[in-house]
Amino acid sequence: MEMPNYDGLIEPWKVDLIVRRARLLGMRRHEIPDVLQVMVPDLMEFRYDPANGNGARERTVLTAVIDNRLRKMKRSAGRYQGHLRRFGYTQDKFSRDEVNPLPSDLADAVAGLTPDEQTVCRGLAAGLSRTAIAEQQGWGWHKVDRLIKGIREQFAALGLDGWVCP
Repeated sequence: MEMPNYDGLIEPWKVDLIVRRARLLGMRRHEIPDVLQVMVPDLMEFRYDPANGNGARERTVLTAVIDNRLRKMKRSAGRYQGHLRRFGYTQDKFSRDEVNPLPSDLADAVAGLTPDEQTVCRGLAAGLSRTAIAEQQGWGWHKVDRLIKGIREQFAALGLDGWVCP
């Protein structure tokens, strides 16, 4: 999944703040672009006024605004799910491919990695820590870190850096 680009519309730190707050509040990866699509126009109109901030910095005020909006979005989604359950619809009726697609670009990127990098990718996808991967393969943790750095660089070069967690 590629993250939308809002260069020139809003400062990059604000986009990063939205993404971090959404992840902290339990939003899933495939929901982040939708969250950004709703939040960025709101923040484009937002003007920070230090006189009305009660001594709070812009980042603090934005965090509160973002958190309130995200909680509202989660409540709305919960109500929607409740309506679906009440009227007999279940999540099983929806295709999982629609929710979390695996683009062929990502599959091609993983196929282009070295065998060691693919091993690290499989370990990370299985939820293993760097230390666990290193122990499993008989490597030092430095090698795993180096491989992860290489994977991130290759994904970024292909425009797939939205798939790599910071």
